Amino acid sequence: MRMLAIRDLARTVAAKANTVMALKLCRRLSGFIAGANSRCNRLSDVDKFSLLFQNCTDVRSLKKLHARVLTLGLGRDVILGSEILICYASLGVLCKTRLCFHGFLNDDLAQWNSVIVDIFRAGYPEEAILLYRGLKLRQIGLDEKTVTFGLKSCTELRNLLLGKGMHADSLKLGLNRDKFVGSSLVGLYSKLARMGDSQKAFEEILDKDIVSYTSMITGYSENMDSTSWNAFEIASDMSQSNLEVNRVTLVSLLQVAGNLGAIREGKSVHCYSTRRGIGVSDEVLGTSLVHMYMQCGAYQLASASLKNLVQSVASWNAMLAGLVRTGQSGNAIHHFSVMLHEHKVVPDSVTYANLISACAELCNSGYAASVHAYLIRRSIPLDVVLATALIEVYMKCTRIMSSKHLFDQLVVKDLVSYNTMIYGYLQNGMVNEAIALLKEMVAECVAPNFVTILSLLAAIADHKDFVRGRWIHGFSIRHGFFSNVDIANQIIRMYSGCGKITSARTIFASLEKKNLISWTVMMMGCLFCGHGGETVELFQLLMQQHGNKPDSVTVMTAIQAVSELGHLKGVKQIHCFVYRALLEKDTKTINSLITAYAKCGRLDLSVGLFLSLEHRDLDSWNSMISAYGMHGFYTKVLEMFKLMEEGNINPDGLTFSSVLSACSHAGLIKEGLHIFQSMTSIYSVLPQEEHYGCIVDLLSRAGHLEEGYKLIKLSTLNDKSSVLCALLSACRTYGNTMLGQVISNELLELGQQNPGTYALISEVFAQKGQWNKSANIRNRAKENGSRKLPGSSLIESVEQANKVC
Repeated sequence: MRMLAIRDLARTVAAKANTVMALKLCRRLSGFIAGANSRCNRLSDVDKFSLLFQNCTDVRSLKKLHARVLTLGLGRDVILGSEILICYASLGVLCKTRLCFHGFLNDDLAQWNSVIVDIFRAGYPEEAILLYRGLKLRQIGLDEKTVTFGLKSCTELRNLLLGKGMHADSLKLGLNRDKFVGSSLVGLYSKLARMGDSQKAFEEILDKDIVSYTSMITGYSENMDSTSWNAFEIASDMSQSNLEVNRVTLVSLLQVAGNLGAIREGKSVHCYSTRRGIGVSDEVLGTSLVHMYMQCGAYQLASASLKNLVQSVASWNAMLAGLVRTGQSGNAIHHFSVMLHEHKVVPDSVTYANLISACAELCNSGYAASVHAYLIRRSIPLDVVLATALIEVYMKCTRIMSSKHLFDQLVVKDLVSYNTMIYGYLQNGMVNEAIALLKEMVAECVAPNFVTILSLLAAIADHKDFVRGRWIHGFSIRHGFFSNVDIANQIIRMYSGCGKITSARTIFASLEKKNLISWTVMMMGCLFCGHGGETVELFQLLMQQHGNKPDSVTVMTAIQAVSELGHLKGVKQIHCFVYRALLEKDTKTINSLITAYAKCGRLDLSVGLFLSLEHRDLDSWNSMISAYGMHGFYTKVLEMFKLMEEGNINPDGLTFSSVLSACSHAGLIKEGLHIFQSMTSIYSVLPQEEHYGCIVDLLSRAGHLEEGYKLIKLSTLNDKSSVLCALLSACRTYGNTMLGQVISNELLELGQQNPGTYALISEVFAQKGQWNKSANIRNRAKENGSRKLPGSSLIESVEQANKVC
């Protein structure tokens, strides 16, 4: 019995133990299942939140979702963190919340790269660079993907300093030879117009592919200089490396050919694309072909290419823009009609802008108004581009109120529209309105650029308006434009033109970086104000102490200065410099030397220079004719004029002034009258005051005073007082008091205030014996405050000129 009891107890204990073990096992199994379920739930939460973030469209909802993620402890999940980051970037609020995202980034370089790429593609290059810096601070490392998108971010921001730092990183890691990194370096330096550095980066790439070659060629297409010819050599190397040229490469090559005017190379690219069948029906390539031919001046080839292509509005726009740019605005209007009616191509806003620009070139406000009315009838909205084009054409055609009405109707006024309006006001002499618009522009928070200030300064300098010029000077200083050397140069010109040479000198001396234009403007200012010696000093200082090589304009200014000083030795010295600077084939420079030698008494040297010219322009003939007239060789003047006619060189007003003056001094009445009549009948040159003065002098010397008076009465001059004074002087000299009295009465009716004119009229009445009238004229002159200044003479000694030169 005892044994049975023990066995029963053992069975009971074993059963209980098994039960406990089973319960423990069940608990363990349930715990495992619960954990597995929680993990499954976590995975489903990540997927669910990822989908929600992808569909989120407002910042408020995004922030709520982000807070929920952080509450559930999912903030360190890499996949979810990337989704949140991209969502913030797409909604434009990334910069305010960037600190929330550092938690999910670990030390995995691939995850950092993924985020950098996503942020860059979302349009946040600044944030991509910050992540690049964070990667370096954690010393995780860099690879070709990191550096590539870091360089792309620097390119977008045009930040050369950061780009150079990343270039240094790539050199340390040996990544500069990678084709992706190398292409990004090429793009960076090309964007910043550093083609030398771009070429070096390109040469360092070991395994160049089509992207590398195309990046380099595209760089040359965006930077027009003498090195752009290298693009064709690179294309040749690309072909020799058995790489197939794609459409992007061809478009860039066509752009280079158009920029350089290289029609031969452009034709080669065209033939290559035709043979390979690349872009046969491609709109971009076709438009690039038309644009290239128009830039090269090959109008017929552009038209033929347009006919053979799948015609699009973009290709027609390239054609119209090229015609307007080359001065064929009438042809552009004709092509627009053909495009609209024959080819049924629907124009866009760019087409209409080109058409309106053609109207502006032709000053055809009527056609522009027709286009404007057409846009209104078709309910085509006037965007800023179209409205600005219409403002420009109306301003150019002096329809100021139409321009102002259009400008006032603009909802959004940008910098270009303001600049167009300001420039239009200035072209029509409305400086006050232009300055008022500048103030309005600043008040509307539209920042003016240097074009705005340059336009204002140029107009004020032309009007010699010192008060407004000084105001614009102060405005440019207050708004930070004075550091621009072009603005400073225009201010120097403005002060010089207003006779404030001391202020101009002060501005010139304050310039830290003077370019050649700065020196030339200062020299011209000194010459204009009668400081020829200082002009020559500046020229010498420019050559001796500074590295700027003078150009033809600078040299001509110096030549004019030494010729006004009458210093022959100085002219010869500059002539020697012209040969050293290889300017002997520059026609304008040689023309200046012809005049200078004639002024200094060396007509023989003037003749020698004229005969040495390979290509003589109108200025060359005018200079030589003036030189002969200066030395009294009037028959030579007429011979030169005849040679001009035989050479089919049309004379201008300056030519006729010199020839008519020669006829007057030589007493050649018949020849002078014939030449004067030929001005309008043959050469369509409208006679000006100086021409009438010459012909009146010619007739007066021959005693034909009445004929001269009839000629003046029939003239188209608005102000005839100066010519009448010259004829009155001849009447006094030749004793024709009757005609002199008639002219005197006319001058008095015109209200002349010149003291010399009063004295002349008084003498004529005295000759006639009308002493009371003579005294009355003198009393009237005194009442008006007119006083004739005493004569003076200023002779600059040759010794002083020698010191200067």
